[in-house]
Amino acid sequence: MRYLKTFESHKNNKILIIVDVQKSFSKFFTNNYVKAVKKYSEKFNSVYQIFDNHVDGKNPDKEYLYDDEPEVKDDHKDLYEFKNQKDVIEKRYRYNVNVDFFKKILNKDVFNKIKEKEDNKQLNRGEMFPTTEGNHIVYVGNNHAWFDIPKKLYNLFIELKGQEVVIIGGADNECIMDIITAAKSLGVNVIENKDYIYSAKNCPIK
Repeated sequence: MRYLKTFESHKNNKILIIVDVQKSFSKFFTNNYVKAVKKYSEKFNSVYQIFDNHVDGKNPDKEYLYDDEPEVKDDHKDLYEFKNQKDVIEKRYRYNVNVDFFKKILNKDVFNKIKEKEDNKQLNRGEMFPTTEGNHIVYVGNNHAWFDIPKKLYNLFIELKGQEVVIIGGADNECIMDIITAAKSLGVNVIENKDYIYSAKNCPIK
């Protein structure tokens, strides 16, 4: 593995975040990959699973975004189980949205500020803005332009500020970039272990 020596020094890390390692994305990774992620999770004291709720339909209840402690089904059929898992956090990916998509949850001044920056191509990755619903949106500027951060995820990152956190999962340059961008913007010391990050075109474990 390319990063084996690099990550030998991080083997005592205590916190792991697993992004989008769920059954509905299984066409992008192998069964061996899932087994390896399960084994890898055993090295950490605290494991947080972040999953995408696209499997729940086009219009899921907004509870996952705006509640501090939204309910997640214990038997959610799309999820795998990982050792030392402390919590499961729901989120959603979005393609092809600009600030107009969020207009109804932004106050006028914030919307106008973002709109001006967006029109003038002055937005920088990691810029974060509050919504009128009590959560935040962050500019990613990648395959996903924006990510609306669920309050529960925001609160976790505030709790983990300044700590070293390993992030794995997928997909590279897409959903995992949303999470990494939000975490870094809130002061989390993110370590990406590429040995366990899959993309739409490649799984690191065959």
